[in-house]
Amino acid sequence: VKRVSFLLFGFIFIGLYLFIYDPNSSFKEQEIKQTQFFSVIKPIWKIQIQNTKDSYELNSLKALQEENKEVFLLDEPIFKTYRDNKSKSSASSVSAVFDLGNELLIMTNNVHLTISEKNEKIDLFTKKLNFDFKKGSITSKNEIELKNSFLKLEGKGFELNQDKNGQSELTLTEVYFMQDNDTGNNLFGKADLIFYKSSSDIFTMIGSAQIKDEFSVINAEEIEFNFKTKNIVSSKKSKITKS
Repeated sequence: VKRVSFLLFGFIFIGLYLFIYDPNSSFKEQEIKQTQFFSVIKPIWKIQIQNTKDSYELNSLKALQEENKEVFLLDEPIFKTYRDNKSKSSASSVSAVFDLGNELLIMTNNVHLTISEKNEKIDLFTKKLNFDFKKGSITSKNEIELKNSFLKLEGKGFELNQDKNGQSELTLTEVYFMQDNDTGNNLFGKADLIFYKSSSDIFTMIGSAQIKDEFSVINAEEIEFNFKTKNIVSSKKSKITKS
């Protein structure tokens, strides 16, 4: 099951990218294996999507571009997304590939994504992250670790989109999570998919869903779980057994 909804983004043409340089920036040309490259120190890209409320900012310590190619190799990039000029998310990594021709940003090595919503923060860690400017989506098929104030979650991939109102929609695959109760009774859960909408305190566990504590185990086709109150809101085709 895949629930994805996002605003329709216009195509991004090269002319929409404003290339801004730090006052201390410097250019230099260097020959690498008989291929001409251009190097830029501390570049900044300001990206505005036409006919939308969304904009982006990308900067790095250094950018390397092969001559006549629309691809930049970035060192220590930082990528930020905005809606109505308000921060939605930010991501950092050791390196990245910024592909203007295919309208993609691929961040690799120690990727840290922070999602900000409703005065709360979600931190997500992975090895590789893809941002598609055409779709406005952030995805990864690598192992992930997600943390917020209420739980710790591990999975094998995710997709982040936004609905027509700009609310974040996060879909996680092959998920396992752990949550500490105030009583010291740890709560464990797993599912094939977890769907979370930032406007809610509930995430929906879909496919082989299970929640387990010290006393009981509930298995179901689908479970709606409030991660703040630590209560099961509803379930489908469920079975409860003692631990």
